[in-house]
Amino acid sequence: MLPVLSLIVLIPLLFSAFAFLTKKREQARVVALMGTLITLILTLYMYFSFDSSSAAMQFEELASWIPSLGINYHLGVDGVSMPLILLNAIVIPLLILFTWDDVRSTPNRFYGLILAMQGAVIGVFISLDFFLFYVFWELTLIPLFFMVNIWGGPNKRHASIKFFIYTHVASLVMLLGIFGLYFAAWDQTGVANMGIAHLMSQFPMIGSGIARDAIFLALLFGFLVKLPIVPFHSWLPDAYAEAPTAGSVLFILLKIAGYGIFRVILPMLPATGSPDMMITILGLLGSVSIVYGAFLALSQKDLKRMVAYSSVSHMGFVALGAAGLVTLSISGAMFQQFSHGLILSIMFMSVGVIQASTGTRNINDLGGLATKMPKLAVIMMLAFMASLGLPGLTGFIAEFMVFTFSYVNVPTFVILALFGVVITAGYHLWAMQRTMFGVYNGKIGEVLDLSNVQTFSMAVIALLVLYFGLNPSPVLDMMITGSNEIVSLMAAMGV
Repeated sequence: MLPVLSLIVLIPLLFSAFAFLTKKREQARVVALMGTLITLILTLYMYFSFDSSSAAMQFEELASWIPSLGINYHLGVDGVSMPLILLNAIVIPLLILFTWDDVRSTPNRFYGLILAMQGAVIGVFISLDFFLFYVFWELTLIPLFFMVNIWGGPNKRHASIKFFIYTHVASLVMLLGIFGLYFAAWDQTGVANMGIAHLMSQFPMIGSGIARDAIFLALLFGFLVKLPIVPFHSWLPDAYAEAPTAGSVLFILLKIAGYGIFRVILPMLPATGSPDMMITILGLLGSVSIVYGAFLALSQKDLKRMVAYSSVSHMGFVALGAAGLVTLSISGAMFQQFSHGLILSIMFMSVGVIQASTGTRNINDLGGLATKMPKLAVIMMLAFMASLGLPGLTGFIAEFMVFTFSYVNVPTFVILALFGVVITAGYHLWAMQRTMFGVYNGKIGEVLDLSNVQTFSMAVIALLVLYFGLNPSPVLDMMITGSNEIVSLMAAMGV
């Protein structure tokens, strides 16, 4: 059997090394595009061979790695991870095309880091051993740090260091939780095993409820900071706003924290010493993030920072849907991750084009751009409407499912979060009106519309936002299967 999971990690990493070795921009971008297209082909092969009706791991690969410590090379994919792998495999080659005409220093490093990021992120999604999971988790820090630090804006050094400190400290706390779980399971069974499924199965056997809560909160903290969620979000606007456009899109595709909540946190939650408290934490932080993030976005004059804060708000839906603890609320939270990756990619690309063409991101300095940039106006409008939850687009599917089905178990938090919907509509419409419509500001000079490769890249993603908004089943069905397995496990444990 073709080791397809190993290949979709190895190929981006291998082509990343090739890209670093190139001497010219033309060579680097061709190598990058080839690597991402091969990864896309393999991912599509997996997707069309995937059984959406099965909650079992598929395309599994297992080999002993460090037997004395119970560490195995164990890979697999299911309905929780397959949509996120597909998201990365589709968007990143389009991102390469979007940057095709960019002129920047050291393009070999630029494209090499994009490929390295793709390999590391996919590695997190397919790892079924905690050691391997954590290795790939930490690897994602490196490309993003250098992407911001080398090609970022005026405050790039501050933003990159702040991002690294926040997320690395959170990762170390998460690592303490992993070690606590690992050694407790080793003590109970007498066998060392870093397998994620094995350790989670041993978690309920830990005698002390306080110890179980401590392990759970350490893991949860690592995921919430990376998500990020209020009040652990302050690294995000700086990193997203200072990153180059490609870096901002890579941040958006970094869905490993939400994935960790579905893969690790929810299956463990029923066995904690205080499950009701943990549900309250998830629901409260989710609803507060939705509302507070929306207020922060509304107050921004920098278009890119507004989009960045909107991401904080939208990640609140992931936590709220997870707190709902029913199949369709969890599926809605999963779909929010998929939808958010598509929508925010277009939004950051749009902001990048505006900044490159006008020299500013200040909303007050823009206006009437639709008359000069009609192609951008159409695609950007679709993305903004999807982000505010317009029916027929992916954002609506995710938010409708989270609100409707989370209400069953956490109605108070859903009602609180509903206030964020009005604010969200307000800042999206306000930003579009001020940038695209009204009187054109002649002070910014003549501007150019999207190039052909930029139009193609953004239009493909926009069509996917429309397609999955009208027909979410191709990814939602596998999410529902995966969510149902999580809920069944929690029901069996009495939650």
